[in-house]
Amino acid sequence: MTKSLDFFFDFASPYGFLAARKVSALAENIGRDINWRPFLIGAVYKAHGAAPLSHPLKGEYMFTDAFRRAKLDGIKGLSKPANFPAHSVPPSRLTYWIECQAPEKVAEFVVAAYEAYWTGDRDTSDIEAALDVAEALGFDRQQALVGAQDPEIKDRLRAVTDEALERGVFGSPFILIDDQPYWGGDRFADIEKLHG
Repeated sequence: MTKSLDFFFDFASPYGFLAARKVSALAENIGRDINWRPFLIGAVYKAHGAAPLSHPLKGEYMFTDAFRRAKLDGIKGLSKPANFPAHSVPPSRLTYWIECQAPEKVAEFVVAAYEAYWTGDRDTSDIEAALDVAEALGFDRQQALVGAQDPEIKDRLRAVTDEALERGVFGSPFILIDDQPYWGGDRFADIEKLHG
């Protein structure tokens, strides 16, 4: 049986974007497969009676820090999207559809969808923008649109969001590995030492 790690993320999270670019290397370094698990962080906050970035200073700091981290990672053009925080239903559903069609392309889609939103000035909360990303990776646009509307795919996103709640996921990115929780992309070195 192949060991894996569960990578929970929301496409509206800048830290999720930074982590998504590195998580494949992390998984390879420790001999794990990745379970890519986009979820709806807004639903998690709502379930706990909280709101993301409810403290104004935290919101300001988050972008200062995310831009600094992006610069250190060599990412150019990271900026606060005009519609932040956008809902992430379209790219999340497409991730699960792609997982069914071509699982080997999930990582590529996730990173490309993140880039479209965070560095490409594309509103991926609009299904057309999310479909542009899938089409650029070789997926048939109409099939992807139908797939994203499939009741099983919709149920999958709801189920993973419920799973995130049940397993104590409270932020993005969030990794669960051997039932140990790690919040944030700055914990990758810890994961390598403890699970490598």
